[in-house]
Amino acid sequence: MRGPRSLALTLVAAAALVAPAAPSVAAPAPTGLQDPIPKAIPDSGIRVGLQPVATGLVSPTGATAPRGDGKHLFVTDQNGKIWGVDLRTRARWLVADLTGLMVSDLGKVVPIPYDERGLLGLAFDPSFRRNGLLYTFTSENPTAPPDFTTQPGVTPDGGQAVVTRWRVRDRRAKHVTVDPASRRVLMRIDKPQFNHNGGELAFGRDRMLYISVGDGGAADDQGPGHVPGGNAQSLAPRNVLGKVLRIDPHGYNSANRRYGIPRGNPFVGRRGADESWAYGFRNPYRFSIERHSGALIVGDVGQNDIEEVDVVRRGRNYGWPVKEGSFIFNNNGEGNGFVTRRSPGRPFGLVDPVLEYDHTAPGGVHCGPGSTAASCNGIAVVGGYLYRGHDVRALRGRYVFGDYSRGFAQPLGRLFVNDGRRVEALNDPGIAVNGFARDQRGELYVLGNTTGLLAGTTGQVLRITRAR
Repeated sequence: MRGPRSLALTLVAAAALVAPAAPSVAAPAPTGLQDPIPKAIPDSGIRVGLQPVATGLVSPTGATAPRGDGKHLFVTDQNGKIWGVDLRTRARWLVADLTGLMVSDLGKVVPIPYDERGLLGLAFDPSFRRNGLLYTFTSENPTAPPDFTTQPGVTPDGGQAVVTRWRVRDRRAKHVTVDPASRRVLMRIDKPQFNHNGGELAFGRDRMLYISVGDGGAADDQGPGHVPGGNAQSLAPRNVLGKVLRIDPHGYNSANRRYGIPRGNPFVGRRGADESWAYGFRNPYRFSIERHSGALIVGDVGQNDIEEVDVVRRGRNYGWPVKEGSFIFNNNGEGNGFVTRRSPGRPFGLVDPVLEYDHTAPGGVHCGPGSTAASCNGIAVVGGYLYRGHDVRALRGRYVFGDYSRGFAQPLGRLFVNDGRRVEALNDPGIAVNGFARDQRGELYVLGNTTGLLAGTTGQVLRITRAR
């Protein structure tokens, strides 16, 4: 799942689009860059405190609240539970138990309880105070025909990504709870593999619902369920993998008549691509939409070398798997993919990230699959938010984000800040980072657990505060 959960960090691309003509003699095997970005990530000099507001969770992935609610956060736990948290008293209550809907092999795909699926997204309708509606992104068994698939007639190994609308029992209640009988599925997307799910939901200033979807999983955007050239580059019918989608949840002109296709979407009329807002993503696990500017800022998890942050605009192509970050990507056939050279602005038509960093460990030691490096710069970016709060003045107006882990053998993550030009480090949070949240006052929260797994009760929601 997470941009983080992309511990299965391996993908590749339509490198054929940028490959030179085949030479007449055998060419040497290609090699990647040992240290794509030689400069180390500098320390920002900013120290923050981390104040627990919720503990005892399993693996929290995100949190949000209805417009105008400055007293609560509603937290998605990966195992399928939504918790309401009182920010003043830290008391919490169960808003919804969706564990029975989760894919049956959740946490059982690999020998350890690691998974990228589960309850990944939550968004409250802009008119929640009037209609009591909210929306979830979940990983479920394929119990109904998909609206989108790259494997017609095949049971998807990764289950289905499902976007659902719900209604609360009493929107005026002090502790709102979801009515299980109100469930209305908006869309089902077949997942070829368990990883690279995307999973974020958020409403824009235009009151449309934006949805992030990963490229389908596995590695290099190739293999079963991945079309030639990669799902992320495809605008073929019924292929929404590797995209950011935009829908009107109150409309009915979609193919399944359960939601609307906004007229302003860039590919309206291109059959099967109507929902797509932007494409070329590997695993856009977490994103945020700025309240004032409307900017859509996505953290897109990289393959083996580069992590990136993108400012996403209508109809643009963000490069995967032709590029990883601002670098040309080589899928290396059956081997591990790698980047070969930095190529800003080329090939034409691909949008480069606004921020990027590599996996390379301090000292220039390559940190990829099979690496023995003790620690990396990071392995899976987790998108965050611009800080609009007042508690940490040094962060005001800066983009705060993170990385799931310091390395494949280290479950504890990192916090970063953008100083306007580059990525800088904050002090580490002491948890594997799964997500971020922002309250009505603009204060930020980081979510995760100490194991990096879908197990235990070390999950926490930590408020970012002034260092004490």
